[in-house]
Amino acid sequence: MKITHIYAENYKTYRRLDLDLSADEDRPIILIGGGNGCGKTTLFDAIYHALYGLEIKTARQFDEYFNAGVKLEQGVDNKSIVLEISFSGLVLGNETPYKLKRSYQLIDGKVRWNVELNMNGNRFTYGIVTPAAQRADKEEMVNKIIAANLPSELSNYFLFDAMKTSELVKEEQISKLIMKNINSVMGFNKYYQLQEAADTLLAEKKAAKLENEKQRQEYEQLGHQKQGKEAELKQLREDYEKALEYSNDNRDRYEQLKQGRNADNVTRDRINKQKEIIKQVENKAGEYRESVDKVVKDLELNVLFPALAHRIRPEVEMIVSERKRLAEERGEEISDEQLARITRDIVDYLAEKYKELAGVKVDDVVRHMQKGRKHGDVLAEKYPYLNDANVEVLEKLISDAYVNQFLQLDNERESIDMDVAELPHKREQLQNYERELSGLDYNLITTYEDNEKNMKELNGRISETEREIQRLTDKIATFDYDIPQIPDPQYDMLCKLPGYFKTLAAKLLASKRRNIEQMMKEQLNLNLVVYAGVIGRVDLSAENGEEMTFKIYHQNGNEIYLSQLNAGAKQTVMQVLLKVLYELGDYNPPVMIDTVMGVLDKESREVILEHYFPDLAHQTILLSTDTEITTERDFKKIAPFVAKTYTLHRDKEAQCTNITNDYFGITIND
Repeated sequence: MKITHIYAENYKTYRRLDLDLSADEDRPIILIGGGNGCGKTTLFDAIYHALYGLEIKTARQFDEYFNAGVKLEQGVDNKSIVLEISFSGLVLGNETPYKLKRSYQLIDGKVRWNVELNMNGNRFTYGIVTPAAQRADKEEMVNKIIAANLPSELSNYFLFDAMKTSELVKEEQISKLIMKNINSVMGFNKYYQLQEAADTLLAEKKAAKLENEKQRQEYEQLGHQKQGKEAELKQLREDYEKALEYSNDNRDRYEQLKQGRNADNVTRDRINKQKEIIKQVENKAGEYRESVDKVVKDLELNVLFPALAHRIRPEVEMIVSERKRLAEERGEEISDEQLARITRDIVDYLAEKYKELAGVKVDDVVRHMQKGRKHGDVLAEKYPYLNDANVEVLEKLISDAYVNQFLQLDNERESIDMDVAELPHKREQLQNYERELSGLDYNLITTYEDNEKNMKELNGRISETEREIQRLTDKIATFDYDIPQIPDPQYDMLCKLPGYFKTLAAKLLASKRRNIEQMMKEQLNLNLVVYAGVIGRVDLSAENGEEMTFKIYHQNGNEIYLSQLNAGAKQTVMQVLLKVLYELGDYNPPVMIDTVMGVLDKESREVILEHYFPDLAHQTILLSTDTEITTERDFKKIAPFVAKTYTLHRDKEAQCTNITNDYFGITIND
């Protein structure tokens, strides 16, 4: 298969993409340059979607694929997204041209699509308006033609992003990848399919030969159960491979997000602590203000009274002392106040009884009685103007404990002023902590961990299903003794076919394996810079029909562990593997590589440029930045093998990509 032309209209960043991608046998490379965001990956996607189609079901999805510049200027009504790819492939040994066109149009909010394949003048056309039965037939025919040139499930091995190739070099993935490539790319699947078909026919023949009807029914039932379990096992393995692929694709991202979430959790703790400190300072300052307000409001009680008590304490103590002295000298004698009160009560009573006593004055009686007191001169009051209640108040005034709260508040003020002065700095720290939060979506962590649990469950179900299939197989085998041993050449041949196809596949695999090992060793010694020239052997050991171990050994005998290789070395190993499978496989597609140098160092880049790209495939499309394949040195090394050059230029205002026939200003002739 060779891609000769790609055309796109209104697709993502391309208003109009029209590239001649034809290459020569001695110049197999198409070199396409562009900066980040200029449309290299979009060109990659355009070729892929032109071959296998777009999933556009809603108006929103149509908008996502439609060029933004055209949409703003002209809208999307009655306009189409067009993807058209021209390629050639071998049909019965003859080179046959193909032109495949896919168009998508939005009309009244609904997406209409149409597919047209021109195979050397024979046209196959179908679309959403085609009757379902006719559409299914034509779609099946078109898909068969595409699959004959490059099946979609294998496209990722020939149309790939070099940055992601190192992700495939993992113990969980590479054995399955190798086996899948060998079975699919090298055409071994057909032998396994023939083996399965022979097994099915043999089971039917055995059932027919059983004379006992009950045995026949039981045998057929076991066969159906086994077929069902085998179909279930196939689906479980496919689900496991998808889960494993997701795990490998997202493992690094998961680890990064997990670290980011941990860092965010630490930052959130700091934020919460900082908020709590700020809140405590603000609360403390508020309480201080309330205390000051309260002290000012009760100024007399808190300041004037303590000062007054301090000043009059000697006089009050003298008065209290004097009154105590008088009380002691008087003993049981009543005080003047008591005398006056009692006298008043008596005079009022007598005046009420005896009218002639109504003119008696209480004060005269009290003075008379006071004059008649014994020792009256000694017991005379020095402070007659103060009664007992007044003295009690004065005594309480000097005895109460007063604290000068201003002193206490002044001590608090110094500490609070320092804390309040720090608040702007603490708020700034809080803002910095909040900025440190990544704002990432951590949903992938949950999805990834759920996927890991699902993988574990799938693994268990696969093992359980395999055991169930083996149990059914063993039970089915017991019926062989009940089948009449009557000579039947057709039956005898049918009994041999499953084993024959299995043996044939194993022999072919062994032969291919030796070729893969030898070619891998040669290519790694040439391209794997860190171990160039010292690879002793490559070992592919088929443990069973499903997996194959992949190991590299140093010429000294020790194993070179894949897990210990850096990302650049892993990329080289994967690219070498893909090249070998390409050389030995049944398919002959073009190879298209995005971010061609990935994570390779300078020395590895030079080796890849000189020894890998020039003879990688009959057509190699490279998408590169000028820092990957530089214009100063790298371009000159591969220029003799380059058929065409293009550079993608991003027009930010018009929101589109324009193309020039050069590589960052340099042409092949230059």
